Amino acid sequence: MKNKIIPVMLMASLLFAGCNQNKDANKESGNKTEQTEQAKEQKLDDKTVAIVDGQKISKDDYKSEMSFYASMLASQQQLKNSIVTMMVQDKLIANDIKKNNIKIDDKDVDNALMQSVQNFGGQEQFDKTLDDYNMDIKKFKETLKKDLMYKKHREWFDENNKVSDDEIKKYFEENKDQFIKVDASHILVDDEQTAKDIKAKLDNGEDFAKLAKEYSKDTASAKNGGELGSFGKGQMVKEFEEAAFSMKEGEISNPVKSQFGYHIIKINSISDSYEKSKEEITKKIKDKKYADYIKKLHDEAHVVTEQDSKQKAKDSKKESTTEVKTEDAEKDKENSAKDKENTDNSKDENNKEETDKDNK
Repeated sequence: MKNKIIPVMLMASLLFAGCNQNKDANKESGNKTEQTEQAKEQKLDDKTVAIVDGQKISKDDYKSEMSFYASMLASQQQLKNSIVTMMVQDKLIANDIKKNNIKIDDKDVDNALMQSVQNFGGQEQFDKTLDDYNMDIKKFKETLKKDLMYKKHREWFDENNKVSDDEIKKYFEENKDQFIKVDASHILVDDEQTAKDIKAKLDNGEDFAKLAKEYSKDTASAKNGGELGSFGKGQMVKEFEEAAFSMKEGEISNPVKSQFGYHIIKINSISDSYEKSKEEITKKIKDKKYADYIKKLHDEAHVVTEQDSKQKAKDSKKESTTEVKTEDAEKDKENSAKDKENTDNSKDENNKEETDKDNK
């Protein structure tokens, strides 16, 4: 039941994994530029965990979020980084919503609250779940508002960034292997000999569906004659996938061993239809475009976090150490050259003395 309450914005924070802060983008007016320059000068203080374009995220707000998510993430450091990342993203999305005049009505939040109560099976169960998370109704409504904020922002973005047929076709051609799907059936047994015996029966013309119902330990598919339906690459265990995608339509495999036992696989049909893949491709392209847009918001903003500050200090120290080492190396090189010069001069003096003696 607890999992139902996890808001989508924590998952959305993954969009920022690996984002690096870059220089500020050009601003629309002199005022905005001036504000941005002032924001660049701001540094974290004891009461601040992050700054986004001059807007501070306080430690009090951070602690509030931290207490809510504490039971969801195992690692304390993972939790800390995720919460700060999420709060930075909240601020960036909120700013972009304001900039683009995207409306979120309080009525939408109230409707979402009513729906949540129903989803939890009534007011009593809903209140109990809030208690489990040490959350009051005000905090929950804030969470709902954030969810709506992300939802409305994504809807606005998709509406203004349509995916063209040319983009879909290009993606399909470049990633054709991803969209090959096979419709297969299988019979799963524990030992190889039983699998071989069943294969012999099939070779003699016995019905696959009948044998699946009789022998297969995969009860879910056995009752349907072993049918697994249609699937693409990455959805089955490696051994099963490699066998299935190397077979022809109508072919029945020899026993294939996997962690589950021994499979006898039958390929009912193979499909790589563009039309059937269009919806899936469109979603992939939309997701990629939105992820790129979110990253762009981050790159164009001036974001300061404790993690960034520590990394900068670390890089600065490393750079300073490298400079010292380089300087020392140059001095060593100079000293070495002087030593060599002195040695050469000494040799010349000795040679001159020897020559003078010989002449005498």
